[in-house]
Amino acid sequence: MSKYKEFDIVGEVEKILVPILKDLNLELVDVEYVQEGGYKYLRVFIEKENDSITLGDCANVSNRIDEKVDNLIEEKFFLEVSSPGIERPLKKMKDFIRFSGEEISLSLKHKLEDKKNFVGFFEILDEDTILLLADNEKYEIPFKEIRKANLVFRFDE
Repeated sequence: MSKYKEFDIVGEVEKILVPILKDLNLELVDVEYVQEGGYKYLRVFIEKENDSITLGDCANVSNRIDEKVDNLIEEKFFLEVSSPGIERPLKKMKDFIRFSGEEISLSLKHKLEDKKNFVGFFEILDEDTILLLADNEKYEIPFKEIRKANLVFRFDE
């Protein structure tokens, strides 16, 4: 078992990552510490603001944090460092600002008009609310009600 509760591990890993990523001109998108099947995974998602993440970027970050996270987490786990992908999660206000106007998939904590899941285009109304256009309807959704949000990628037909 780890010396930290699992919800603390993510925060501790973020503290390790922030200065390293800043030094490499990279940004942290998300950190997950999850169990899938019989294995634990520490997943780190990184990006460059105006460029693509390379395999070399991922390997560099992995090499620089490997020993530190091994010392932090006592149980066996797999470390994965990657880009967030084309359907990247939107986690922070900065993400919502950057991708305002894009199509997103949104899951809410509580039902809104009998639905919890939406796909539509959004814009920021203010620091607390987004406006979502989905199913030919407009919804004002408080940030605090958003459980999960991801960009939507559509292949051109």
